[in-house]
Amino acid sequence: MRHWFPEAKYLAYGWGNRNFYIATHPGPGMAIDALFPSSSVVFVEGLSKHPKNALPPDAHLRWICVSRTAVWRLDAYLGDYLRMGPSEDPVSLAPGPFPGSRFFASTGTYDAFHTCNTWTAAALKFADLPVSDEGVLFAGQVMSEIRPLRSCPE
Repeated sequence: MRHWFPEAKYLAYGWGNRNFYIATHPGPGMAIDALFPSSSVVFVEGLSKHPKNALPPDAHLRWICVSRTAVWRLDAYLGDYLRMGPSEDPVSLAPGPFPGSRFFASTGTYDAFHTCNTWTAAALKFADLPVSDEGVLFAGQVMSEIRPLRSCPE
């Protein structure tokens, strides 16, 4: 990822339905289509400033203390969701909506029961944090899972 984001000190990730997430103006038909098993995409934004200074003020950030091993496991989880091309680089699909952001092809399948929030909870679980991804569909459910985790100073 370094060559895609050479100036980045931080990377912000997202995951979702490919057609809906990449669309400039997604419509209700795309939202309905996303309820059924479909292709997904990984969103990556390279941040040159600390996330609290780079993301919108209304972004909900929760700083969680994790071990180095957890970070490595999270990195592996994210890597597993990136579709690699012949040169073993992630397959870039389109520029993202923000400067320094891109959409990459994903190996995962998105649907109503495996949403971006399910994906996020599963990533934290894979990193060996005490969270569950069972039945997680909405952002509030992810926040409920991480609320008991130890906070770290920003």
